[in-house]
Amino acid sequence: MRVMRPYEDQVVFKRSGMHAVEDYIMSRYQMYWQVYFHPVTRSAEVILNAILARARTLYKQGYAFKHQPAHFYSFFTGKPSLDDYLRLDESVVLYYFHVWQEENDPILQDLCSRFLNRRLFKYVEFDPSREYMKFRELEDLFYKIDIDPKYYLVVDSSSDLPYDFYRPGEEGERLPILLLMPDGELRELSRESDIVEAISGKRRTDHKLYYPQDLLECHPDQQTVRQIKELLYSY
Repeated sequence: MRVMRPYEDQVVFKRSGMHAVEDYIMSRYQMYWQVYFHPVTRSAEVILNAILARARTLYKQGYAFKHQPAHFYSFFTGKPSLDDYLRLDESVVLYYFHVWQEENDPILQDLCSRFLNRRLFKYVEFDPSREYMKFRELEDLFYKIDIDPKYYLVVDSSSDLPYDFYRPGEEGERLPILLLMPDGELRELSRESDIVEAISGKRRTDHKLYYPQDLLECHPDQQTVRQIKELLYSY
């Protein structure tokens, strides 16, 4: 904050504060890959998305919930208001996940139990551009043993661009971070910082395939499970 300066219609940073900006960008980069994109975090989010997708599907099918998802109605119909969004805080969502453990639908029941008790999915590294056909084989095998791949076989992709700026001829607008030099000149950050220049414009992407290893381990059709494992571990 001490090195930020208003300049015309934007905010710039004093050249002497460049290291503070470097620290911010690198801390953000590390947080994404060590916390937000950590496989355990991503597995929990995969299950969270699956819970909401299942609840929405059941709602549209006319399923009789024991505990009606009143707070989700507007989201399931695609017409949420700002007030609906603000009311749907963490405590409300967790309440529904707790009571949905008592639902008759086994998928919703299991997914909520997994999320609350941290029985998360396992994962393997996965390249969707090369492994499309294997993924289709896995889907067929999951259907064969009555495990719905829509909720239990999920490709999750994480991607982050730590820092970039607009270059002539490129589409899209990316606002640069500008440094205010002692002589009053403005210089784009990566032109002054070797650290930022090294990561500028370099998008990092990670793909993983999540699945419920515990359901496979206890399934009676171990012959099909062995086929699934062979495909999973061949990625």
